[in-house]
Amino acid sequence: MTTVHTETLRQFYERTRQEMPGELEQGDHVSHFNVKRRLCATRVTPYNRRDYYKICLHLQAGRRIRGIYRENGSETPVDQPCIIYSNPGIPASWESLTDKQDGYVCLFNNAFIPGSLPPELKYGSSLFNPEAPSLVLLDDKDVDRFTWYFTRMEELLAGDYPYRSDMIRHILLLLIHEGVRISQAFTRRAVPGADRLVTSFLELLERQFPVDSPENPFRLKTPSQYATLLNVHVNHLNAMVKKNTGKTTREVIQDRMMDEARKLLLHTSWDAAEIAYSLGFEYPSHFTKFFRQRSGVTPVGFRLQHKTAAGAYL
Repeated sequence: MTTVHTETLRQFYERTRQEMPGELEQGDHVSHFNVKRRLCATRVTPYNRRDYYKICLHLQAGRRIRGIYRENGSETPVDQPCIIYSNPGIPASWESLTDKQDGYVCLFNNAFIPGSLPPELKYGSSLFNPEAPSLVLLDDKDVDRFTWYFTRMEELLAGDYPYRSDMIRHILLLLIHEGVRISQAFTRRAVPGADRLVTSFLELLERQFPVDSPENPFRLKTPSQYATLLNVHVNHLNAMVKKNTGKTTREVIQDRMMDEARKLLLHTSWDAAEIAYSLGFEYPSHFTKFFRQRSGVTPVGFRLQHKTAAGAYL
């Protein structure tokens, strides 16, 4: 049985023989974004998982393209421009069937987009939900619009505007929105998060945030609490959430808690203990363990990394 490798951002830059971005020298969990033109494509990209997100715009001179997209054991022949939103946990690769290929690729990690996406959109995109379509075919108008998004991000990244990271995040959000919109219109499927029960669950979860004081902590932490409020059995809630988001109810709750933890560490002066209590942890040590398991660093370490990197890179 072949083991599918999980590639880190550092390994990506080493494999493609590109200069290692300075912030990655601090560790793989520091905020990172990059966008590049793809003027000369690798014939076949490695079939692997990643610990980062990747969006690839595949074009070719004359707006024709030929390739094969492989994902999770399936193959899809492609003969027109497309954009691929790669879910980190799904093994995938692209094989070019032409010598000359054009397009763009952008890479970013979870630390770059904490709390930027509403739950309904997050679980409608294949970047975060393996149940959503990852390959989106584009017509000529789509190509013009998507090309502009990438070129604008490339211009911003090369500039010195101090708030360029915020502008890039907004364009990135448009890229994700557009992918969901086009794919849903093409397949005529409902947005995965549109199931009434799942939507109600996500709305109820989102109403707990933002946390504005340690004295008013996050209280709805377990699937059973949400099931009770939604008048359904917890097993039914779990099944519907898993079907529509690709994650368990507990994972969705904890993802949102993690997003809020990052925001509080970056944008408040609260210490780790205050943040722990505000997120409903009985002991700060439990919060530290929770955060480190999901990010690879402690809450204090995360805050220090971002203070050090502030202004140096995005």
